[in-house]
Amino acid sequence: MKLNYTFKHLDHSDSLVNHTEEKMSEIGRFLLKEGYGNVYFSKQKNEFCVEISVNTREKYFKATAYGPDAYSVVDSAAEKLEKQFLKVNKQYKDHKKPESTKETRYETFARWKKAA
Repeated sequence: MKLNYTFKHLDHSDSLVNHTEEKMSEIGRFLLKEGYGNVYFSKQKNEFCVEISVNTREKYFKATAYGPDAYSVVDSAAEKLEKQFLKVNKQYKDHKKPESTKETRYETFARWKKAA
């Protein structure tokens, strides 16, 4: 996954970028197709803000987190994205209804035949 980093009211930190890369590579395996994203770091008063947005062919994902520590904020934003990825991944895997499978159609036909 390709990520673009933006820092506002903060100095560019390689360790923060590396930490974010590690977290996103862990949860990136849940994506169905390869995507690209933007990571926006900012500081408001004494709070860090991280906004991660990932765009894929299927869907657009976005997570925002606030907190006093930049690394813990990245972790919580990554957890939010992971939940979104898993939910969409489950929807794509379980999209078929049980009535449309071959076995269930055969069973319903057998029940109708017995009833007649």
